[in-house]
Amino acid sequence: MLSARETALRALIAFRREGAWPDLYLKKACGDMRGEEAALTANLTYGVLQNRAWLDFLIGQFSARPVEKLTPQVLDALRLGAYQLIFLTRIPHSAAVHETVELVKKTASPAAAGYANGVLRALQRNLGHLPEVPRRPELDYLSVRYSHPKWFVGKMNKRLGFDGCEALLRADNTPAPATARVNTLKISRGALLARFSKEGISAGSHPYLPNAVVFDTMKGVLGSAALAQGLFYIQDIASQLCVEALAPRPGETVFDLCAAPGGKSMLAAQMMEDRGSLLSMDLYPHKSDLIAQNARTYGITCLQAIPSDASVLKEALVGRADAVICDVPCSGMGVIRKKPDVRYKDGDQIKELPPLQLSILENAGNYLKPGGRLVYSTCTVLKEENEGVVERFLASHPAFSLCPFDMPGVGRAEEGMVTLWPHIHGTDGFFMAKLEKARG
Repeated sequence: MLSARETALRALIAFRREGAWPDLYLKKACGDMRGEEAALTANLTYGVLQNRAWLDFLIGQFSARPVEKLTPQVLDALRLGAYQLIFLTRIPHSAAVHETVELVKKTASPAAAGYANGVLRALQRNLGHLPEVPRRPELDYLSVRYSHPKWFVGKMNKRLGFDGCEALLRADNTPAPATARVNTLKISRGALLARFSKEGISAGSHPYLPNAVVFDTMKGVLGSAALAQGLFYIQDIASQLCVEALAPRPGETVFDLCAAPGGKSMLAAQMMEDRGSLLSMDLYPHKSDLIAQNARTYGITCLQAIPSDASVLKEALVGRADAVICDVPCSGMGVIRKKPDVRYKDGDQIKELPPLQLSILENAGNYLKPGGRLVYSTCTVLKEENEGVVERFLASHPAFSLCPFDMPGVGRAEEGMVTLWPHIHGTDGFFMAKLEKARG
């Protein structure tokens, strides 16, 4: 079996060469590892991806060769070594250096291993006073110091200003709080917290959502009996607030157009008290099957899950829904702190998303009854995928208007649209807009 470090190195190489998603790669590669080894592998892989540009800058400060001229796999290994030296305080520096040198020796050559040893030893000697990234030009500084793509930094700097942009990038590089929704169809929050205590899970009440909890650590959570019994669902607060904004009611007909993995659908069913009709759709049959299985686990009977392409209008559904959840496919640039690899998306590729998002929003509007309402949402903070899509929709659909709504812990969205920010709200980066269809 490969070690944690060698597995992480292979994951980084696969991501660099083929764009292999790290979560899928690690799920397969770590299947036979002990828990601690698997956790270290994930820490190393995601830690390097989260800080890659800054690590490259530091490596370059102690290297006689320009970083861009290094053999790619040697640079990948050096990033692993540098990450351990800077961030993983429980790993002895000598072990971090030695194991990295051995990796280079195994994947490159003895000469490259000697070079890697020299770079890492020099970095080790300077850990107490690491070189500073030059503060000018400002966009270069932010991009390198926080390892975000320059195109994204430029957009956020324009929108938030330098200080706001830096705060966002810093938040993207810190752990996200782990939160969950209590399944009130089966248990109260107080009773669930008591169950957690018995199971050795450390958690507390969320400060402003009455049916949400916050975990101190994830230890024991994924293997808990309470999760297997459907007593709670792991879900970010932003995702929960999205359904709160829609406010589905008992007895209504509700559609969820892009439902996988099903968290919003199940929260909607919960708010409907499992009374009414909830149609959850997703493009892939295996995902709609998973939603249906989850609904059974969570004790939901009003939900029907079907495979369906949200970008294609279903004539049989036109005018049938009281409310629609329209959480469209997006760039994911609001969940960077949970998925560090998202930051490496090509900014040009994102231009392909708004037309798709608009087509799904148009279908959502067609499915509504007169007087119905929908929430359009994304987990990105890019205006072209958010306000831009909504404004284009409204410009060509005069029967629709934005609707103000209240959000617990956030306040009133008077304009009918709101962006949640990791550095301000502590949630995922998330956008939602509430629209109403005229009665006639």
